[in-house]
Amino acid sequence: MPVKAIAAKYRVHRGTIPGLVSRAGGRLRTPGLDDDSRRRAVALYEAGLTLAEVAERLGVDPKTVRVAIVADGGTIRPRGRHFTPPVREASE
Repeated sequence: MPVKAIAAKYRVHRGTIPGLVSRAGGRLRTPGLDDDSRRRAVALYEAGLTLAEVAERLGVDPKTVRVAIVADGGTIRPRGRHFTPPVREASE
């Protein structure tokens, strides 16, 4: 269950949850994308979607998508710009 959801349910600050989990001997999951989701994020971004659009499709934060793209060697476009991939001419 996401930390934000737990914090909302018990009406505590989200920063309180990790400490409680650690003291109870639990572990927090590592946020991020698995390999398949990372490849999908990179492909969607390269196809022209914004970080926010990719994040919405994958159900993650845009920062998570950005980290995945940079880790894959990609370059982040200027904010708010849609990328239009070059049109490939049909081979005759």
